[in-house]
Amino acid sequence: MKRLSILMYHGLYASEAQRLAIDPVDRPYAISVDTFVRHLDLLAQANIPVIPPSALEQSAGPVPGGVLLTFDDGHASNAELALPLLQQRGLSALFFVTTDFIGQRPGFSTWDQVRALAQHGMTVGGHGQTHRFLSDLPDNALRTELQQSHARLEQELQTSVKQMSFPGGRYDARCLQLAHETGYSVLHGSEIGTLPARHTTPQRRPLPRLAIRANTPDTVFLDFARAAPLRMLRAQTLSQAKTWAKRLIGNQRYHRLYARLKGAQGPSS
Repeated sequence: MKRLSILMYHGLYASEAQRLAIDPVDRPYAISVDTFVRHLDLLAQANIPVIPPSALEQSAGPVPGGVLLTFDDGHASNAELALPLLQQRGLSALFFVTTDFIGQRPGFSTWDQVRALAQHGMTVGGHGQTHRFLSDLPDNALRTELQQSHARLEQELQTSVKQMSFPGGRYDARCLQLAHETGYSVLHGSEIGTLPARHTTPQRRPLPRLAIRANTPDTVFLDFARAAPLRMLRAQTLSQAKTWAKRLIGNQRYHRLYARLKGAQGPSS
C-alpha cells in the first residue's frame, strides 16, 4: 500500500563558512546543498513523486502517495538555496516560518524572501511567533502566539495561510483547539510516522513527519521516503524514548540539556 512520507528539513548551507554561521544547536539539522540535491536525485531515480503541499488542503480527496518536503523555522537558505533547486526541478515545498525571526534574527529570511517563496509556487505556513513551545504557554500567551503570527503571515503574503507546524513538535489539546480557531486547517507535528495514501487528511491531529538530519545516511533517507516498515519501527522506538525523557524532565530542561550537549561539541558538531 502506498503511503505519504512528510520529510522535515531546516537550513541548508553551501560552504563551511555558512555551516559554521548556523547556531550550534541548529547545526545537527542543517544539511549541505550537495546532500539536498542528492536527496532530490534519489527520489527521482526511485520514481518517488514529490507531492505539492496544496494536496493536503484538499480535504475532500485522499492523500496521495509519495513524499512531501517541508522546512521549519524560516532560515534564509530556504529562499537563497532551496528555492532555486526546487524550481529547476519543477517541485514545490512547504516552508514553516517563525514570524519574529523574519527580518530580525541573523541568518533568517527577510519578508521579501518569504514573499518570494510564495510568489514562486511554494506554500508558506506558520511556525509560531517566537518559537516557544506552545504547550508550555498559559492560555493568553498561547492565543497571542498563534493569532499574531497567523495574522502577520496573511498580512505579508496577502493570502490565506492554512498550514502550521508546532515548534519542537510540542502541543496539547489547547494548542490544537486554538490552532484550528485561528484558521489553520492542516497541522504538522514531529511524531514519527507516515500516512496511508488512501486516507483523507486528518482535520484535528497533527500529521507525522520524518526529520532529516546532518547525519542521516542515504539508505535511511530512502527508507523514510519509501515508508519502510522496519525503519519506521526503529525510528518510532527511539522517538518514544525521547518523548518519555521530555515528559520526565520537562520541555525546557530537555531543550537546555540538548543545547548544552550540542554546544559542548564545538563548531565541528
